[in-house]
Amino acid sequence: MAELSIRVATGADDPDRLFDLLWTLAPDDDRPEPDRLMSAWREIVAQAGRRVFLAERGADLVGAVDTVVVPNLTRGARPFMLVENVVVRQADRRGGVGSALFEAASAWAHERGCYKIQLLSNSRRADAHHFYERHGFAATAKGYRRYL
Repeated sequence: MAELSIRVATGADDPDRLFDLLWTLAPDDDRPEPDRLMSAWREIVAQAGRRVFLAERGADLVGAVDTVVVPNLTRGARPFMLVENVVVRQADRRGGVGSALFEAASAWAHERGCYKIQLLSNSRRADAHHFYERHGFAATAKGYRRYL
């Protein structure tokens, strides 16, 4: 098995590849037209304070997490990180991929001085909730937050 690597996505990455992986979370989702997908991708990778971390084994995309650091006026004007579209390929779950992605996202949050990482998870995804809790997140209201 190829070694796992984590990197930040760039405009040179193929958004179809990521969409195919994300589609496993929402198979009823409509696939955007190619031009719209590419336009959205360009906007995502160009957005200040945003990083999409990709997990790869060789040429295979096995996981991803989309993060954005949000400026904030409270908490000493420290920003916070929002996490969205957390996905690991089914065959690679429970193999450290999600943990490696969250380590990369957390390192960036610390680097940017964030006071918390916040995410939401579908209430039916109990396995995901256990994963988040093992990584220091706590269920608050209807979301999950990890205070740094």
